[in-house]
Amino acid sequence: MELSGTIPALLTQQTAAHASETILRKKDRGIWNAITWSDLNTHVREIGQGLRAIGLAAGEVVAILTDTRPEQVYTDLAVLGAGGVSVALHPDDEAARVGEILRETNAVLAVVHGEEQLDKILEVRSGCPSLRRIVIIDMKGLREFQDPRAISLTALVDGGSGQSDWTAVMASVKPDQAAAILMPRTGVGRTVTHADLIREIDQSATALGIQAGDERLAVLPMSDPAERIQGLYLSLKYRIVSDYLENPETATENLREVKPTVFGADVEAWERLHGRISMLAAAATPVQKALYRWAINSGGGGLANLLVLPAVRAELGFGRLRVAFVGEGSLPPEVSQWAKSLGVTVRTLKPR
Repeated sequence: MELSGTIPALLTQQTAAHASETILRKKDRGIWNAITWSDLNTHVREIGQGLRAIGLAAGEVVAILTDTRPEQVYTDLAVLGAGGVSVALHPDDEAARVGEILRETNAVLAVVHGEEQLDKILEVRSGCPSLRRIVIIDMKGLREFQDPRAISLTALVDGGSGQSDWTAVMASVKPDQAAAILMPRTGVGRTVTHADLIREIDQSATALGIQAGDERLAVLPMSDPAERIQGLYLSLKYRIVSDYLENPETATENLREVKPTVFGADVEAWERLHGRISMLAAAATPVQKALYRWAINSGGGGLANLLVLPAVRAELGFGRLRVAFVGEGSLPPEVSQWAKSLGVTVRTLKPR
């Protein structure tokens, strides 16, 4: 099936063809919950209708400040479906940086996960003249909070429930329309169209060797183009299941559980994985320690790959891993070589 050249059209067509198929999973209280294409499409429609009900117009920018989670995906796709432009902010950005991005992009709406991110927006709001509304996903700790320019995600969805033209709105989005502003941690962002995104995910799929049926663990922030393009959007087009962490502290455990075939992480995450295995090796018996050093120093392969390295890959959750990459930045040589010795080639995705 030839898929149309916009992200909303991609979602519509995949939902029609694979409605009951799982496309996302989220771990909550120890259980991996499946989210089908139909579920995803419903969440996107409900949020998109709510955004239109509070006045979001085509071409306007929505800033999303939250960690990597399904609600961020729903919101991003709803913005694009409404003809808007999405800019994802790094969840660790300080308030001053948040204000800079809101002003630079002329964002009219800001979507935050909870109280911590809300505080950042409130701190800089007076200096962001374009900002009209704030949408809050999780109201935990905010029961007493009242602000005429802020609305909960639940209330947003309720307010848009009477609209019935969402299908036509999504269909009206054109390939040459702006879709996203890719914003690095420092420097100036770049605006990309739907056609740009479709072209880039196709090029990335070819370069990385992506296959339908792959599975990935989503650990990069959406502000990293690698998560947005080679992660989320590529997964939607090629039907790769995206698994979302229970929380950042369970990343190591979740990685072992999922055993992804595709894994992209930032430099720090790859360094932590390297450091963790090095610590385990240092605490092993003298024989185990010697075998690990021999296997890594030999560059893997041969007997090392048969006798030692499978256990290391299993400990990391890399038993099925085929495709690995790093987001912004590049790995230190010793980490890159360590991964290569395990049979994992970590690719550096160059910004386009």
